[in-house]
Amino acid sequence: MEAIRIITLLAVYFSLPVTQAQTKKTPSLIPSQSVSVAQGQVARWAGNCLRCSLEKRAWAPVNGTCYYPVDMDMKPGAYTISRRTTGGKLETATLQVGFKECVQEDLKNFPKQEYVNVSAQNQARATKEASLVNPLISFQSKERPAVFDLPVGKPAHNLPKGEGNFGACRTLNGQPRDRHTGQDYPVGMGKPVLSIGNGRVLLVANHFYSGNSVYIDHGNGLISEYFHLKSFSVKANQTVTKGQSIGSVGETGRVTGPHLHVGVRWHGACINPGYLLIDPSDMPAVN
Repeated sequence: MEAIRIITLLAVYFSLPVTQAQTKKTPSLIPSQSVSVAQGQVARWAGNCLRCSLEKRAWAPVNGTCYYPVDMDMKPGAYTISRRTTGGKLETATLQVGFKECVQEDLKNFPKQEYVNVSAQNQARATKEASLVNPLISFQSKERPAVFDLPVGKPAHNLPKGEGNFGACRTLNGQPRDRHTGQDYPVGMGKPVLSIGNGRVLLVANHFYSGNSVYIDHGNGLISEYFHLKSFSVKANQTVTKGQSIGSVGETGRVTGPHLHVGVRWHGACINPGYLLIDPSDMPAVN
């Protein structure tokens, strides 16, 4: 009787549809790769990279590593980043951008009155200057190969700690102004200003707001900016090397006193230059 019962059960089993007869297997869940960064920071994805992309923008890696600079005004949220490896594999991950509250700065009793109530003539001048600068620092679909390494070099000898005012929300005698796009360093008047890496000088000019200014292209979409200089020692289209003196610290333009202002645009993103001075392994990484 037992044998007959077993045969009957087997017959019923094999008469069922396959989806009912077989035990359904739960697929193993592979954690999605991600990295979290704050506005103005840089994320990295190391390992045999051939091409990097963030949403619809793409660029080459630096020494085989993909870097994803996050603009200080980039909307917080989740973004898709990807990389193609030298083996042809395409990988994707999530870039989670977090909000970074800006430092509030109210510059009172500003000494240069022409920057408090800006004349129509100076407004027109500033607009014209911005129309020349913006194309230089914006994202370019075709970029020169990188001629720099990370970390970059210090923009001054014995560089002091930055004043922590990158991205600051400013008012001038109570009047709102644009956010601060660079990092200020308390370097004394006349001290040498150094290029943070090898590159080519894009522009040397005296501008209304930034004063005597130098812009250097280091390849891979990395542009460094040096503002409020007392004097220049380079000219446009000149090739410079890492650590080379390009001018001296001053107080030209909209400033309250002498200091070194350093700005960085990478693939069009305005980022805190201090993040390029740290060891890349200390940057937030995809995992």
